[in-house]
Amino acid sequence: MAWNWREQVFPKRENLTADITSIDILKTVAIILMIIDHVGYLLFPGVEWFRVLGRMCVPIWFFLLGFSNSREVPTRWLVAGLIMFASSIIVGLPPVPLSVLFTMALIRLVMVPFWGFLQRHAFYFWWIALLLLFVGYATDMLVEYGTLGLLLAMTGYAKRHEGEVESWLGAHMQSLFMVMVLVGFGVIESLKFGFSGLAVMVLAGGFIAVYFVLQKFEVKTYPGTADDASAPLIRFCGRYTLEIYVIHLLILKGVFGLKTLANSLIG
Repeated sequence: MAWNWREQVFPKRENLTADITSIDILKTVAIILMIIDHVGYLLFPGVEWFRVLGRMCVPIWFFLLGFSNSREVPTRWLVAGLIMFASSIIVGLPPVPLSVLFTMALIRLVMVPFWGFLQRHAFYFWWIALLLLFVGYATDMLVEYGTLGLLLAMTGYAKRHEGEVESWLGAHMQSLFMVMVLVGFGVIESLKFGFSGLAVMVLAGGFIAVYFVLQKFEVKTYPGTADDASAPLIRFCGRYTLEIYVIHLLILKGVFGLKTLANSLIG
């Protein structure tokens, strides 16, 4: 069968329920936090609270990536990643680290074989996890979140396969692993951004909330919610996440570029 680029980049969304799902809700929360984060990064870099709130969306996105049963790398991710790369160059932003979309694509490719390796060498699981955490800051300079993204995605995979994972890793180890990854990620991000003491406490509180939400997460549909007032917005956010990601970043980068140009002319 011939490769159809149009279907790859603009796939049809079929067999989606009109009722709201738990995934729709979680993605909507993540999108709101993500937009806050990017507004802070591009327009208000001196206000740390945008970034503090924005950090809370990162574990959610990667958790859902690992939790998903799909291991396909959609062409549209790569196309969108290239668009992000080109747009950064155009407006004068550093093109590296590469977009998180490339990180997600790599994680999709390695997740299953990597977990198979860990299962065969369960004795080294925690040492490997600590190593990935240790090199997280360095790999984040190449692709967004680097091995930290892999660890966060592993929390989703471990939750989806909780019974299987704990059969070879030990009872309650899935939840302990998530705690370790969230704490490590929080510490690294706090040092990276130089958050104040109050900001670190708020971030810690946010990550505790994220932990309990993700630990209780399960895929479910909420019957009778199709006609709720908020349903169209939640469905849109939950089912067009890539489009929202690309469009809002292009808009913000455009504003950033115009702002930079204006400042250079005035200066």
